[in-house]
Amino acid sequence: VMDFERKDKNKRIAFVNDEPKIAGYKRSGFDFETAVKYSTVGCNESAFPGGFVGGNSNCNGVRCVENTFWNRKEDVIKAKTFEEFFEIFKQELTKDIDLCLYYDDMYNSYRAKDINIVTSLLFDRCIEKATGVTQGAFKYATAGFSFMGITNVIDSIAIVKQFVYDEKIVSMETLVDALHSDWVGYEKLHTMIKRKGNFFGNDDDTSNYAAQIVLGAISGYMENKRNIHGYPVGIGNLQGYNPHHKWFGEKTKATPDGRKNGEMLKFGIGQSGGYDRNGITALLNSVSKCPSKGMTGSTVTNIYLDEKLIKDDENFDKTARMMEAYFKNGGVHFQLNYLSKEDLIKAKENPEKYSSLRVRVSGFSDYFVKLPDGIQDDIIRRTVHSDK
Repeated sequence: VMDFERKDKNKRIAFVNDEPKIAGYKRSGFDFETAVKYSTVGCNESAFPGGFVGGNSNCNGVRCVENTFWNRKEDVIKAKTFEEFFEIFKQELTKDIDLCLYYDDMYNSYRAKDINIVTSLLFDRCIEKATGVTQGAFKYATAGFSFMGITNVIDSIAIVKQFVYDEKIVSMETLVDALHSDWVGYEKLHTMIKRKGNFFGNDDDTSNYAAQIVLGAISGYMENKRNIHGYPVGIGNLQGYNPHHKWFGEKTKATPDGRKNGEMLKFGIGQSGGYDRNGITALLNSVSKCPSKGMTGSTVTNIYLDEKLIKDDENFDKTARMMEAYFKNGGVHFQLNYLSKEDLIKAKENPEKYSSLRVRVSGFSDYFVKLPDGIQDDIIRRTVHSDK
C-alpha cells in the first residue's frame, strides 16, 4: 500500500491502524461484529455502514492551559508538588471539555432542524423511528470534537514537570510571571526551554509521561460520555479545511512550551517546528506509546520525510518496515509528505508555477497553493526527517 501511495500523484492515501480503533469502539459500547465494520470517511472521520458521523466540532484544547496559569495563578504558585499542580490543571481541563461538549450539542441541536427528508429515506432506522439523519436515528454512530493543540498541552505539562519540579531550574512564580509578560524580560529562560525542553516526540521519560497523564485524564473523563443524540463521544485532533489552529492561537496567551501570545497551535498528535530532535523513530515511539482509550475521535499524525527515504527503493523498504512496526506498537494513524521544504516555500511565493503541487494536509490532500496561509505555514514548519 505504501508503494501505491508513493506513486499516487494525487496523495489520496492515509493509513489507519484497525486494532486500537476497533478496541476504542468496543469500549464505546459497539459489539465486535459492528466495530470491525467501521470505515474512515471525509477527512478521516469514522463511520459505520448505514450510520452517521454525529458531529466533529473544532475546539481550542490549549485554553485549559491558559486558564490554569491565568485564572488559577495563585493556586499553581502554591502547588508544592507536580501532582498538586496537575490536579489543578485537570480541573481546568475537564471544565473546558464540558464547555466543548456543550457547544457541540448546541451545534447538533441546530443541525437537527434540517430534516433532510430525501437522505433519511436511504438510511436504516430513519423510517422506522420517523427520525431524520440529523436527529439521532442511528444505532451505530460516532460523535465528538477535535482538540486543537493537544501537543502544545502535552509539551506545556512536560516543561512544568521538568523545569519547575524535577530540575528546579525556575520557580513556578517566575514561570507564571514570564507567561504573563509574554516572555518579555525572560528571554534567557525562553531560549533555555526551547533548547533544552523535553518536548513530545523525542521518546524521553518526561514528555512520554506527560502524554500518558494528559491523554489518560481526557479518556478517563470521557468514559461513557454521550452526546445530545445518545451517540458515544470521543475526542480527536483532526483539522479540516479551515485553519482553526491559527484562529485559536491568535486568541490564546503564552504557554509554558515556549509559545508566545497569538502564535498558532499545533494540530494532530505528533510534533513540528524542529522540536522532534531525536529523529523519526523517536517520534513514532512517542506517538505509539500514547493511550488511545477515549481518543476515538478523528485523529491524525503527520509524517514528513526526506524524499530519499521514499523514492530510493532500498530506503523505501526500510521505511515501510518502520511504519509497520509503528502500527504494531500501537500507532493509530499516519500520512506521509515527502516534498522538499524549499519547493513548498517557493510554491507559496510563486503559486502560479506550482499549481499542480499536492500535499497531505490533515486527513485529506489538496493543492498546496489553494490552502489558507495558516495551513500552508503549518506544513512548511513540519520537521523533515532524514536517514541521518
